[in-house]
Amino acid sequence: MRINLVRLLLNLSHSLDFSGQEITHHHKRVALMSLQLGKAAGLDENALFELFKASILHDAGAVTWQEKLDLARFDIMDTYDHCLRGYRLFSNGFLDSIAGTILSHHDRWKGGNQTGKSKTDIPLASRIIHLVDRVDVLTGGDRNILDRRREVLSRIRELAGEVFDTDLVSLFEKLSIKESFWLELQSPWIDEHLIPLIPYRSITVETGDLLKIAELFARIIDAKSPFTYGHSLRVARVARLLGEKTGLSQEDCDHLEIAGLLHDLGKVAVPEVLLEKPGALTETEFNIVKQHPFYTFWWLKTAAPQSLLAEWAAFHHERPDGTGYPFRKAGRELDLPSQLIRAADIFTALCEERPYRHRLEWEEVEGILNLQVKERLMEGKIATTLLSCKTELARSFGSTSPVE
Repeated sequence: MRINLVRLLLNLSHSLDFSGQEITHHHKRVALMSLQLGKAAGLDENALFELFKASILHDAGAVTWQEKLDLARFDIMDTYDHCLRGYRLFSNGFLDSIAGTILSHHDRWKGGNQTGKSKTDIPLASRIIHLVDRVDVLTGGDRNILDRRREVLSRIRELAGEVFDTDLVSLFEKLSIKESFWLELQSPWIDEHLIPLIPYRSITVETGDLLKIAELFARIIDAKSPFTYGHSLRVARVARLLGEKTGLSQEDCDHLEIAGLLHDLGKVAVPEVLLEKPGALTETEFNIVKQHPFYTFWWLKTAAPQSLLAEWAAFHHERPDGTGYPFRKAGRELDLPSQLIRAADIFTALCEERPYRHRLEWEEVEGILNLQVKERLMEGKIATTLLSCKTELARSFGSTSPVE
């Protein structure tokens, strides 16, 4: 599998920007302004590409809805936790080159930062992202953006030399003389404005690096709640094991693992209060939950239109009899890999703590899987294969394994 890296990061940024029923495009606007300011500051193509990666993912460490709401306040002071969480997420993976930028992207110019950095010790990319991130917050609201620009410029000018790099503020003022600079921030053609500015936009990633990126986003997804922590990683392991046991090729097993890692990408659309509710969901609440495979599908399909990755990842709540959600797929519309992801998700969820129940013992899990087979909701061969893998499953689940 080969996927365009820029398109993948742009699509994954949607998952960071989901708020209520819409995509806010905050990360794209920050990336757009960052690249314009970085180019004006004289950054070369390599540095601009690193700046793009950092800006399009800068708030990956903000995992809860409340954190995202807090960051939408201009005067928020307690920003270090999400910077540190983002730094840790990126430190040991495919995107480790942007970890330091993420850590310092709220550092104040004059100092007093928990990173210990000040002034030019703060990475230039961090200083750029900090400035334009706060500009984006200031431009929010219902008033016409051209009516607000004087207030925005006045505010950042007041904070130059204290919070923001004075030279960058001066550059920003020069860039923002054009009305089009501001209008692009509210334009429905945000991708058309942003993509031409990105260097190396034809770079593709293959399966090995895609696995690393998928694992990174699985950690972001699963960090939303203690009850989902590690869920996607375990689903991916179980799905791969099932793929190997049922004779899928090495390539398909790799893709199955990626699908398992990203199957709950759309869960960012679900508030933590629903994930942590100790009782049954209301119909309205369940309708919110039902959205998540839909978002998983479209975020992945538009990134990898030629592959079945989106189908494998997003069909995990579909049922062979057509009573699943949200696409109501049935029968032959659900290929073997899609069924394996579904089985892995069911098994993994049964073996995990939930706010409304304790994790189940092996005998209980076995009984539920056998009932799925009896009701023709799971292929008997899949359930038999899964239940025959006690030893391997115990290694995958560690201390949370239902296998004694």
